[in-house]
Amino acid sequence: MSDEQKPATTQAVNAEAEKDVQNVLAELKGEAEAEAPANGAEKKDEDAEEARIVAAAAKLGEQSAKAEETSAQEHDNRGRRPYRNNSKFDPSNQKETDDPVEIRKQVEFYFSDSNLPMDKFLFSKVGGSKNNAVPLDLLHSFKRMRRFQPFSAIVEALKSSETLELTENDTCVRRKTPLPESVSENHDPTVAKVFEDKAMSRSIYAKGFGEEQPSTQLDIEAFFAPYGPVNAIRLRRTHDKLFKGSVFVEFASEEKQKAFLELDPKPQWKSEDLLIKSKKDYCEEKVREIEAGRIRPSGSRGRGGPRGGRGGNRRGDRRGGRGGDNRDWRERRTEDQKKGFSNGRPRDIQKDSRGVPVVQSTAEAGQKRGREDESNGDHPAKKVDVKE
Repeated sequence: MSDEQKPATTQAVNAEAEKDVQNVLAELKGEAEAEAPANGAEKKDEDAEEARIVAAAAKLGEQSAKAEETSAQEHDNRGRRPYRNNSKFDPSNQKETDDPVEIRKQVEFYFSDSNLPMDKFLFSKVGGSKNNAVPLDLLHSFKRMRRFQPFSAIVEALKSSETLELTENDTCVRRKTPLPESVSENHDPTVAKVFEDKAMSRSIYAKGFGEEQPSTQLDIEAFFAPYGPVNAIRLRRTHDKLFKGSVFVEFASEEKQKAFLELDPKPQWKSEDLLIKSKKDYCEEKVREIEAGRIRPSGSRGRGGPRGGRGGNRRGDRRGGRGGDNRDWRERRTEDQKKGFSNGRPRDIQKDSRGVPVVQSTAEAGQKRGREDESNGDHPAKKVDVKE
């Protein structure tokens, strides 16, 4: 259909839409002219103006994507309870500083082997072994970086970094030594686990830090500082970011880790004793508990480790009548499989001689299971009408 053949209403709508677009472009152009120097300096060319508009649109797109991601987290389409970020960490009360030592320490941590492989967002920017440079203004937007003022102090501090280098006229930063070539640009949890395993021998587990407060992360870092240097302190959290009261601490060396474990008396948290052991011992204990059937592995979540803080067998609780069953989950699963059930449902669908599925009512199914041994197979079965 030609433009002349389109209904008058459609043409009017299209004309109005085109007018709106022209008005927006005119406004953007006017803003650019208003920002130009008043001394008659040369105006920006059309390509530069178009680039500015595209950049503004891209920024709006990023904001929209973030909003959609947040919405997706809050409304899990797999039927689980809405996602909630229960983290209370808030570094906004930290005092502003231009200390180059503090700046280098924080930025070098972001790009270190102890953090980068586990940081999905920053890893995506670096591109794994591609070692892409990351804009400094992006890093400065991180919560723990905002206290470093002015922005120029960050640039000056990183000029003397031993592990990082500035690029693109000191506007971006990257590692001097890229991640191994085996690390692809797509984030892979198994890669993160390789780096975690390498740090196992110099890491410890500690529990007893109570409920989280906005300053808990910073307070725990200050608590371990006298026994360092420390590469990383990770607060252990549930799926919805609720603090478990325990941490993994990676020391800079195995010697520092052993020295901390051998302390006598053990350090206390707010006059309370802590449960302290090597991370290796902690993980091995969890493996033994899984093998003994006392807890279930969290393979279904893709975490590769025991699910902490959940308590109880959720699969047994869902089925009903299992609350007082003290057998471990493997015994119950084996028994269910012998009865022909998987996840609470019959594994095999009965069919007649023509291959048509046989449908039984709930009552009939229950009676059949109750008198399986004495059934002679003469009971009539309802059949599905394939035509319907």
